[in-house]
Amino acid sequence: MKGVSGIVATAILLALTIAGGVLIYTYVTRYLNTVADNGKLVIENAYYLSSTRNLTIELRNVGTREVSINRVNVVTESGKSYSYNITINQSSITVFPGELKSVEITLNTTELPRYVIVVYNNVSTEPVIVRIIG
Repeated sequence: MKGVSGIVATAILLALTIAGGVLIYTYVTRYLNTVADNGKLVIENAYYLSSTRNLTIELRNVGTREVSINRVNVVTESGKSYSYNITINQSSITVFPGELKSVEITLNTTELPRYVIVVYNNVSTEPVIVRIIG
């Protein structure tokens, strides 16, 4: 019984390696294009002024498309969650690619906020810790 010759084995391994590389390359480029084609909000800063109960959130769109902010979810130190719809003149706030926008909310609770999450285009940002001032 004879085995496969060295040249044939090398050719088969080379073909499998190239095919695998093409599959990985195609998957990664499609994934990156999907992410890049959408807007993505990042919370750069969130702070709460306790004397006025105003929560200010600074958001940046790091994607390539504009996004519309739907609401802001605030989690307090006791673990309660409050949701605030965000509109100006009954329309959502739009953040364009590369734009930094501040959103200010007056909280309707005396509890101190702990985390803030922004919902945009039915996607949520990562929770960010709120700095307490005053």
